[in-house]
Amino acid sequence: MKVMQRMSRLYSTVSAVLVFLFLSACNQAGIDVTAEKAVLKEMAHELVTAEAARDLDTVMGYWADGAILQVNGAPQVEGKDSIRELMRPMLSSFKEFEGSTTHIEVASSGDLAYEYGVNRLVFPGEGPDLLAIGKYLAVWEKSEGNWRIRALSVTNDEPAPVPMEASPGGA
Repeated sequence: MKVMQRMSRLYSTVSAVLVFLFLSACNQAGIDVTAEKAVLKEMAHELVTAEAARDLDTVMGYWADGAILQVNGAPQVEGKDSIRELMRPMLSSFKEFEGSTTHIEVASSGDLAYEYGVNRLVFPGEGPDLLAIGKYLAVWEKSEGNWRIRALSVTNDEPAPVPMEASPGGA
């Protein structure tokens, strides 16, 4: 009889553990990382399009409250209001803007991702236009079903924009 009780308790314990593991696996299996990457890639493209069009309101819609922005030649800024104030003159300063995502990685939890890529900006110059080529690293966070930028760091390959005719790749 005692053997039967022990077997029954063991069976119950093993069953409970298996059910827990199954439910945990189902929760993780609910995240389609490939689909989330596709969503983020499309969002990144839409963001670059809004930046190139100098559409500040649309650009700011991609940012999370309390986000952080780091750019060359400026102190780190925190919060959407501060980011908006930094972005306003930045968006009006260039003649051309292009950006391209190189890689996106989504956490298996489905609520955090990072993206990196390259960008190219052309600024008006007193002589030839000036070119800045650089790269970026963005951290995205998914909250309440929406992806938003939590942190962005942008750096140029050169210390300052260079004249277009002297730049690698030229005009």
